[in-house]
Amino acid sequence: MDEHTLPFVRELNELRRGRGLDAADLHQRIGPCLRAACAITEADQPAAARHKLVLRLTELCGRLPADLRLAALAALGLHEEAAGEFLDRRISWLATVLDRDPRTARRRIDLAFRRLDELLGAPAPRGDRHPLAGWYVESMKAIVRLDRDPPDLREERRIVAETDELDELILPFSVPAEPGSDAVPGITADALFGGEVVETRPVSASHAQFVLRLPSPLRLGQRHEYGIRFTPRRAELRPYYVMTPLRRCEELSVRVRFDRAAPPSRVWRLNGVPGRVVDDGVDSGDALAVNRVGEVGLEFHDLHQGLSYGLQWSFGD
Repeated sequence: MDEHTLPFVRELNELRRGRGLDAADLHQRIGPCLRAACAITEADQPAAARHKLVLRLTELCGRLPADLRLAALAALGLHEEAAGEFLDRRISWLATVLDRDPRTARRRIDLAFRRLDELLGAPAPRGDRHPLAGWYVESMKAIVRLDRDPPDLREERRIVAETDELDELILPFSVPAEPGSDAVPGITADALFGGEVVETRPVSASHAQFVLRLPSPLRLGQRHEYGIRFTPRRAELRPYYVMTPLRRCEELSVRVRFDRAAPPSRVWRLNGVPGRVVDDGVDSGDALAVNRVGEVGLEFHDLHQGLSYGLQWSFGD
């Protein structure tokens, strides 16, 4: 099919002119198909229209292969290293990064826009209902080491900014405590890369918030990756690892490494369950096998806010 007959391709080609999505008149150049796909209404002010458009296109570009993602972000002026430049300069930058000539770079952009045309026809994702919205988690990888003393948890996340000038993240974390425990949370955190922990805010004996300062402020739609290590102070931990997203989270992978000298007798998946189900410790029946090096790994996609995802285990009969 000729790309000129594809409605979203036509409108994307209009948007990529000049400074792309950094253009001062962007709200006047958004076509009817993109307005519908991004839920932009006539009542939206220019800043709100730009906000919706940038977040939707950033999210969809993230689903493209690496070279096409780079091509689309550069063409639209969404890539931080090519933002603000005019189209010809962005194409020259793309050609240099891809180690190709500008004509090939333009073909990559055309192919990326055709792929975006397909994705834009699908329903938009549900909105973030968390009151601290300002960023969301595109992917998260958690590695839990229970074969160490003390245990060790490392989380690596790729986030997307939902606002301009995002310069810090508030990261909540819980380690359930026994009744009557000291009010100081039994967990510490330090950044591995992508930022620094500048403040710890105790909330209760089980819960704390860590403030992660980013290397530089993020602009709307910009991606960022960081890693953080959590270390519990308590010797005894509850027999589970779960994530209960309070903001949008698209993908989670978890890997737990048990002590091979004392492996659990049962391990089961928790796939979007209420928090009380985790506390009750009832076997879900979705059994997981511990491999010969003592590990269990699993993945989740399109997590629902307020529900718990991860795994639980027990020892003995």
